[in-house]
Amino acid sequence: MTVPNDANYRLPPVIAIPSALEIMAVAQSNPMVVTVSANSDQMNTYIAGQAVKFNVPVTYGMIQLNQMTLPIIGISGNTMTFAVNSTVFDAFVIPANGTQQPATLAPSGSRNLQYNNSTRQVPFQSLNNIGN
Repeated sequence: MTVPNDANYRLPPVIAIPSALEIMAVAQSNPMVVTVSANSDQMNTYIAGQAVKFNVPVTYGMIQLNQMTLPIIGISGNTMTFAVNSTVFDAFVIPANGTQQPATLAPSGSRNLQYNNSTRQVPFQSLNNIGN
C-alpha cells in the first residue's frame, strides 16, 4: 500500500513523556513553588511554558489545587514555579502511608516541541518528533 506524502494511516501506541511526577511539597506562596520526587532525567523532560495538570487527593490538603492546569514559569532542580497565588490555599500535607494515590502533576495539552540537540529537551513524545 502506498501512502501519499508520508501520511500516517495508523499510529502505533506510545508512552507519553514526560511521565507524571509525585508531588512532595507545595509552598503557600506567590508564585507557588512545587517540589517533586524525580531524578534529573525526568526533570529534563519538563520545561518552562509547558502546561501541567495537578491531581491532589483530599487527604493531601490543598484541595484548591486539585485538577488545576497551569503553565510552568520556572524550574530549578526538583522544584517548579507556577504563576498562581497559593497563600490562601489550604496547607499541603503528606498523609499516612496507604491512604490514597499520591499527589501528582502530569503533562496537559498538546504543546509538542521538536527534539533539540543542544538543550536535549523533549517535553512530549510525538510521532517523528514534529508534533501534532
